[in-house]
Amino acid sequence: MRLSAKRTLLQRSRLLLASLALTVTAALTGCGTQGGSGGSAERVVSSAKPAAAGGKQAVVTVGYQSPTAQTWGALIIKNRGLYEKHLKELAPSDEVEVKWFDATAGSILNNQMVGGKIQLSFLGDMPSLLNGVMGITQANYRSVFLAFDGKGVLGRNQAIIVPKGSQVKRVEDLAGQTVSTPIGSSSHRMLLDTLKQHNLVDKVKIVDQSVTVGMQSIEQNKVAAHSTWEPYTSLIAHKEIGTVLQPGEATKIDYLAGVVANRDWAEANRTYTVAFLRALVEAHQFAKEHPEETAKIFEAESKFPPEVCRKMVENIRFDAAIYDKDLDTLNGSIQFLSSLGKLEKKLELGSFVDAGYLREAADSLKRPYLTDGEQAGEWLQGKEL
Repeated sequence: MRLSAKRTLLQRSRLLLASLALTVTAALTGCGTQGGSGGSAERVVSSAKPAAAGGKQAVVTVGYQSPTAQTWGALIIKNRGLYEKHLKELAPSDEVEVKWFDATAGSILNNQMVGGKIQLSFLGDMPSLLNGVMGITQANYRSVFLAFDGKGVLGRNQAIIVPKGSQVKRVEDLAGQTVSTPIGSSSHRMLLDTLKQHNLVDKVKIVDQSVTVGMQSIEQNKVAAHSTWEPYTSLIAHKEIGTVLQPGEATKIDYLAGVVANRDWAEANRTYTVAFLRALVEAHQFAKEHPEETAKIFEAESKFPPEVCRKMVENIRFDAAIYDKDLDTLNGSIQFLSSLGKLEKKLELGSFVDAGYLREAADSLKRPYLTDGEQAGEWLQGKEL
């Protein structure tokens, strides 16, 4: 009986220990689950997880637009793997996968950014400003403007195009006619400024058409004119389906494109953000020093004809630097968008634009940023970033 009692006691002890082990395991698992849930928002922002080697594993998605030539700094970065290069230099212990998202319009990229699917985007001036407004009107999204990409002096790289053989020879000939353009775009602003110069604002019907549909309308002679941007201006001329009625330079308003980021992501991943801007600066330097190779990259990545791509290298100023005159241009665009009722709230550039990341990137590359005097002046030749 004593031996049986000992066996019974031993069995009960084993059961108790097993039960206790299960309880401890469940408790530890519960703590792990709770901690993971509580940190999920941070993981979404940083797109990073601990890596075995002590660094992080991360995925960064960059949005760009192959139909907009002034955002083609992205094509150089993508083609030459420059972002990956600078990530390795600044975050050697991290494993970062760079993904690229090509969109036909800035509105698509903006929606993807608000949805948390894209961290960085190359955008035209108007989509950049709309992104900034989303950053103050959307509950779970904040936005920051980091740098410029392509610039068109006095409106270069935009134009009003008419069909081949058109009877419209002067801007005044558009009176009573239909003109298309992407409503709310920089080309729309350029068109309105042109019509104001010729007292035609109330005498021309403006319809909303994308750059691709507008080109088709010119080819099929469905509109009297289309206001658009590069590379479509040069593509239309290259295909000999239309001619330039008036170049954008007539309005004397610079045409700009830049880079916008999810502010929460940028703040949580400053190293990744600075690495990206280092890649942007290197891409701009490459475009300046290697025009032929740059044209070939543009052709390979965008699929536009080589003649068009070579012209883009010549006509676009690739410069990330933020001048006061650039901010003045953007403020004018804010007024333009407000007049169309496109802005839910007034956007203050002082809280939207942050040159600190770009300054840090330039300093780390030993490239001097603009002095206060230079920043207040005209674009400097030979000091592009």
